[in-house]
Amino acid sequence: MARLNCLNAQARVLASAMRAGAARRGWRPGKAAGLLLAAFCVWAAVGRAQDGPVSVAPPSPWIVPLRFLAQTNGEDADAGRDSRLLLEDCQINAQTNELFNHVARQLWSSEGVQSHSQLSIDFDPNHQSLVLHWVQLWRGTNALSRLDLANVQVIQREKDLDQYLFNGEQSAVLLLEDVREGDILDYAYTIRGLNPIGSGKFSHLVTVREHEPADRLATQLLWPKSRPLHVKNKGTEAVPAVVKKGDLTEYTWDFTHVEGLEDEDPLPVWFFPLPWVQLSEAQSWSEVAKSERAVFTNSAPLSPELTRQINSWRGLPDAGERVVAVLRFLQDEVRYQGIEMGAGAYKPANPSAVFARRFGDCKDKTLLCVTILRALGIEAWPVLVATDLRQTLQDWLPTASQFDHAIVQVTLDGQSYWLDPTATFQRGPLAARSWPNYGCGLVLRPGTTELAVIPESTVRPKTTVTEYFLIRLLGYPTDLKVVTVADGPDADDLRRQFSADGRTAWQTRALNSFAALYPDIELAAPMDYADDEDQNEVMTTEYYHIRRMWSPSPSGLGYLCRFYPQNIIPAVRKPKVSFRSMPLGLPYPKHEVFRAEITPVQIVPVDIGNRTIENPAIYFHKVVAAPPGKVLLEEEFNTRTDAVPVEGMPGYLRQLEQVFDLTGFTLFSY
Repeated sequence: MARLNCLNAQARVLASAMRAGAARRGWRPGKAAGLLLAAFCVWAAVGRAQDGPVSVAPPSPWIVPLRFLAQTNGEDADAGRDSRLLLEDCQINAQTNELFNHVARQLWSSEGVQSHSQLSIDFDPNHQSLVLHWVQLWRGTNALSRLDLANVQVIQREKDLDQYLFNGEQSAVLLLEDVREGDILDYAYTIRGLNPIGSGKFSHLVTVREHEPADRLATQLLWPKSRPLHVKNKGTEAVPAVVKKGDLTEYTWDFTHVEGLEDEDPLPVWFFPLPWVQLSEAQSWSEVAKSERAVFTNSAPLSPELTRQINSWRGLPDAGERVVAVLRFLQDEVRYQGIEMGAGAYKPANPSAVFARRFGDCKDKTLLCVTILRALGIEAWPVLVATDLRQTLQDWLPTASQFDHAIVQVTLDGQSYWLDPTATFQRGPLAARSWPNYGCGLVLRPGTTELAVIPESTVRPKTTVTEYFLIRLLGYPTDLKVVTVADGPDADDLRRQFSADGRTAWQTRALNSFAALYPDIELAAPMDYADDEDQNEVMTTEYYHIRRMWSPSPSGLGYLCRFYPQNIIPAVRKPKVSFRSMPLGLPYPKHEVFRAEITPVQIVPVDIGNRTIENPAIYFHKVVAAPPGKVLLEEEFNTRTDAVPVEGMPGYLRQLEQVFDLTGFTLFSY
């Protein structure tokens, strides 16, 4: 799949909050760990406010910082944790567009000091400003200020640069001096400004539980009575305390002595174990679709250059070929590059500009694709998807902040195709194009009232590895030829990897992989690479000599040689966490076939037969045959779903162990 382009920072915050439980705290004291203090939060600011998006000032009058309780020693700290989260206090004023965060953490060890002595907060200066209130260390009853604006460095970090995104976000960084074991780090700040995503409609995720233990988690929201507010709980029955304050309503969620919840990896990509309370101002998916459809609209005339290119595509024989030509142009010739600053953070660029500069992010390329296809008389619509939430997006309240990617729905002859202009190395006709299991998405078509179900692609991945062994007598080398054929999405991946690595690096990696199984292996000839783009099939052929294939049997009677299905074994290993309270994530769809054609010089006895193991999650089939002069082995493995439910784990693990024991094959010779 192509690199993700986050349509907005809120989507990243959402995913992070669900996975790490800490995204709501803008100040990030290194890695979050965990372990309460009775002291007043004192505003202490040294230095002077500077012109620009970062300043130092007391909290706004509507903010009432919470107290926290100290732990006098670390005896009650959880084993293996370097600190304890004492307080996480979030206060939001939706009328003034202010978000106040206050965090207190006690540091128990040198590791805790190391991890939490550098503070960093991200903000977008295009529509936000940052106000620092205090950064202090409580050492006993003494409050030691560590906030000096002169020491706060504002840098442009571009953390998404590895995904070719320039989002303009800045980070205020402060290195704390003289931090010691036992200190309580206590800091607070406010972010002011309205995120324009979703026409500025409010959305927020209330922290109910973290991955680390926390003594207090509190969220307060001041909400104008004139505006609608929708609340939805997942995995919790938490009910806020509600107080009327003039034309505002105050909602408070307050949790104390909250146990941490650790992930049981691997998890399904869509599963988030932490409970949550979602807040959203949007009333319906129809409202969200209407506002986003206005964003994905181009009223400017097309440039002469883009018009000429569109006219050249008109000459292709049929609509399917035109779609493929446009898609390949966007994937291959318009590079993925995002300028996520100002309006570019939420609004696609002018299609003619994207065409001329030959780069854009997912929303830029989606709008350009839709514009071109419509000019060619082909029905096409932008679609917003949540690549992590997938089908569980149906469980959430409507809001634009859930989405982190844009694709295109194309309809031809009554058939829908869900295409990604940012994908790379896709080949073949339109019917051979695949898409990930997005589950659902918001189609920006007039009249949209609900999320659309995005069906699974009928084009499935498949990799077939065939190993041809010519096994000579003991003391003589074995010849090995390995043919790998990748189809569908696996062909896209193989093509992408080969392009990135090159033939030499690829061949070296393959040789080292075989050397782990056969230490006496060596390269016999350069690797062959063939790419059938029309069928979207990639084939590689490798040639080796194995100087010593036979090894003494552990029993001391005779010799043996072993054959390993390298492409299947990784898929059938047991997960690290077997006793689970969370579903097990599986790679899906996955289809691996391994074949070995073994030609021994001398006749060896072989037990022939076949075995099938299957359950709702996986399918495995093994066949051993012995036609004259050969031994044939075939193993096939595929996953049938992306998750194993908790109640299905015991049976799944038993059968997975059976599959693992069945993989591979051994020849004996006396």
